[in-house]
Amino acid sequence: MKKILPCIFITLFLTACGGSGSDTNDNDQTDPIVPEVPEVPDVPESPAEPENIHDVVPNVDYNSSEIFDYVNFDNRSNGEYTEDMFDTDFNNEWESITGSANILDRNGSKVLAITHPKDHYKKGISSGKNLNEFNELYFSYQITFGKDYDFSMGGKMPGLAGLNPNVSAKPDGCKTIGEDEGFSLRSMFRENGRAIGYFYHQDKTKSCGDEIDYQHEGQNFSFKREKTYLIEQYVKMNDANQANGIVTIHVNGFKVLERTNMTFSENGQYAINYQYFQLWHGGNSSSWAVDRDSTAYFDHVAISTKPLSYKIN
Repeated sequence: MKKILPCIFITLFLTACGGSGSDTNDNDQTDPIVPEVPEVPDVPESPAEPENIHDVVPNVDYNSSEIFDYVNFDNRSNGEYTEDMFDTDFNNEWESITGSANILDRNGSKVLAITHPKDHYKKGISSGKNLNEFNELYFSYQITFGKDYDFSMGGKMPGLAGLNPNVSAKPDGCKTIGEDEGFSLRSMFRENGRAIGYFYHQDKTKSCGDEIDYQHEGQNFSFKREKTYLIEQYVKMNDANQANGIVTIHVNGFKVLERTNMTFSENGQYAINYQYFQLWHGGNSSSWAVDRDSTAYFDHVAISTKPLSYKIN
């Protein structure tokens, strides 16, 4: 530009400005022509922007030998998804469908559509599933919030947990967690889709679960409607009497949450042995209710011994 701009003010008797006139892409060097309005030189294309967390879902080999528990819905016919189907597909210990659940075709795949009815809360899907005892584990699923989804005040999402077999109460429901009474590491969406980890653990500081924001590029991360997210959670147990347990969450391959100082079991009496699969609004009051029918879609639910959506450095 420094060579071009002075040309505006020189006379047409000059045949070039600062050189051969190559900025005009004129290859005739013997008889250059100065245009009435100088052309702006071609600007090299900017480097490609990094893949956006909202736009690119990682390719995953769901036939990987590292996966030992996998659910998709391709073998299901379109129509109502019942609690019996839910139990069969997930091998649940308990299950509840209080919203509307249906199998349908979306973007070339069959998905589980969960609809929360207008003016209600705690209407959705929920289950608990016993696992073997694992010291570390990966749990992933794909979720898409529909174009009319009302995030309202927030709602629960899936996550891994560890239950003490000698304690009847589960580590959820806004209860105090005593020493070695289990842990649960679900996620939540909050107002306008803001995403958080919602953690019950031995050192929690709130009456309900501790809330830890997902972070991406230095800012709080929020889900967008009509975008598909592959959420992958990693949990590693702490050593007995040490606060060195790990939980990380990746969204579409980007790390959005990491804690490496967690206490999941004080004395190592249990390990990762439970899976929550949930999607419902609440909260315990009508202020959490949705103001319109709201549908979200699940697919590709997997438990594995290695990460599926990202590589370990």
